[in-house]
Amino acid sequence: MRWSGMLTGRNLVRSMAGVLGAIASFAFVYLPLTRVTVYLILAALVALGIGLFASERKRSRERAAAQTFASLSNWTFQESLNGLFAGLKTPPFDAQEMTYTQVVTGRFGGYECFDGLFEWRKRVDRDNYVTGSHRVAAVRLPDELPRLMLVPEGLGSRLAKVFGGADIDFESSAFNRSWRVLADNPKVAYEMLNPRALARLEAMESKAPLLFERGFGVRIDDDSKGIDSLAERLSGILAVARFLPEHTIEDYGHLANSIGPLPSAVTPGALTHGYNPEMLAADEEYRRTAKPRKQQKWIDAARTGEPPAAQPGTPVAFDPDAI
Repeated sequence: MRWSGMLTGRNLVRSMAGVLGAIASFAFVYLPLTRVTVYLILAALVALGIGLFASERKRSRERAAAQTFASLSNWTFQESLNGLFAGLKTPPFDAQEMTYTQVVTGRFGGYECFDGLFEWRKRVDRDNYVTGSHRVAAVRLPDELPRLMLVPEGLGSRLAKVFGGADIDFESSAFNRSWRVLADNPKVAYEMLNPRALARLEAMESKAPLLFERGFGVRIDDDSKGIDSLAERLSGILAVARFLPEHTIEDYGHLANSIGPLPSAVTPGALTHGYNPEMLAADEEYRRTAKPRKQQKWIDAARTGEPPAAQPGTPVAFDPDAI
């Protein structure tokens, strides 16, 4: 996923502009100032300017398109939500520097959804960094379940298998040919990717990596995708969320037995201004107390012989016909 974000049109333009700028600087400092050298420097500077201008113009068009979409769809446009994915630890969300900009937020199919431009910067040694840019769509799920990743089959995933990257096979051979599945808990993966969800994922016209982690479903595309493709990009995440069994949430959800939703989810402005250390600490405390509460609930049920009652904060079942 990280490399797919680096090899996009925008980043290639930026890289080429940087190379040409370096050539111009080298020629100016080290080569004799001849007519050929002057032409080389001018050509490199012109190409550098064109590349930077094209990149910024594309960004301006994307911002305008996002603002128009938000106004027509009764969604909200926000210049940045840099703290939204602070809890995710899977690449590229583990980078030291991340921004999530030109973000539109709203409800679709009964779920809170997001879409924006995600850019990251990660240090590889003392003096060098790698960067990437993605179009990221996200859906807030009913609960936090063990991490699940779906990667479209291709050369990269096949090479991963050769070098020991095993994945999970499902009863659908068509799905197995299209997707590679990695999961922290295979049993939960089978329940999340039930036959109805598999059918929707197989039917998607375009495929991109999907990540389900820390209460978010995330689709990671290259940054050439526009806001006009949002409904299609959300469809795969919503298919999993829509058909998520209630018993899976009850048995494996981190928050189903906590005292309520995460503080960051109910505090006005928490996402708008990014996560802060106090908010992260409060979120972690809710996660820490969820498992003991769940265990105690079943202990009490075993003593009384009655089914355990739902706790405050337990997600309700969603209407399958809502989307």
